[in-house]
Amino acid sequence: MISPHLEAERENLLTRIDAIRNAGPIAPPKVCIAPDFISPKCWILNCTNLPMRERQLGQAGSAKYMDWMARIQRRDQLHELEQQLALVQTLIERQAKADDLFIDITPVVAVGDAVEFGGKPYRVHQIGSSYVQLKSNDGDGAIIRCQLDQIRLLEKATV
Repeated sequence: MISPHLEAERENLLTRIDAIRNAGPIAPPKVCIAPDFISPKCWILNCTNLPMRERQLGQAGSAKYMDWMARIQRRDQLHELEQQLALVQTLIERQAKADDLFIDITPVVAVGDAVEFGGKPYRVHQIGSSYVQLKSNDGDGAIIRCQLDQIRLLEKATV
């Protein structure tokens, strides 16, 4: 069973990721703001293939500088949330697999129980460690052998 808390966290992260993506443009990877070596009071974009004029941001309070700071902040927030989402998704998948590990797929049967094997009804004749002998219900008394996980319990025998 998957935890409802993990499901809720996944939905919360997806909502926050969508909100960031809808908030505005996001900076490409590795783009950062650095001081302009020509004019120390001005800032410039590094690690980008933009033309030089578009890389220059001006002083720290300019609209272009503030826009790129917000883009970089959105990129970093988005990266963090996507990492958290990946962790939550891994935990959800792990829980789904763990559920399969602990399910007992072999029916608990006793001698005399009515079972179904291959679409036909039988009675349990004898039980081994992983195999069971079944006696046919149609009067010929034929005994077959099959694995425990191949039968389906129909009815418990009355004692």
